[in-house]
Amino acid sequence: MTRFTSKLDRLFTHKAATRLTQTYSNNMGKSSLLAVSVLFASMWVNSSTFAADIKLEIAGVNSQPSKIYVQLFSGEANYLSGNALSATYIQAKAGNNIVAFSNVAAGEYAVRFFQDENNNGTLDTNLFGMPSEGYGFSNNAKPDYGLVAYQEAAFSITEDAATQINHTQIIY
Repeated sequence: MTRFTSKLDRLFTHKAATRLTQTYSNNMGKSSLLAVSVLFASMWVNSSTFAADIKLEIAGVNSQPSKIYVQLFSGEANYLSGNALSATYIQAKAGNNIVAFSNVAAGEYAVRFFQDENNNGTLDTNLFGMPSEGYGFSNNAKPDYGLVAYQEAAFSITEDAATQINHTQIIY
């Protein structure tokens, strides 16, 4: 018993731990060290990855049978070029409608949508280019003779929020 205890005491000194580590390192092949390094790197990457859900609540939708097409944009350049990060649609119902995007990384986003009232898959416009179907943007941003400015529709997803809820009103 005394012999075992003294052996443990020796192992937990700094010098003993260093010697033990060097012994194991020398015995491990380069491929083993590489495998351990990849394992720790993947653990670090997985622990720093964050994902949240975005829910867009659209109020004031009319009752006709139709779909609401929704696009999620990451960053101003993508918003201005129409390059959506994700897109989806839901069956519209009268009143409030909720659209969700899952597993979104922390960052700044904007959403735009339209209600396809005649089910042709496009946002119809009148003779002057104004939308003739319901449409809208995140943050309940309103257009001023053109596309809503990105800054007005933008919102942030932070790492401390699991779900971001954005309320908006459809424009007819």
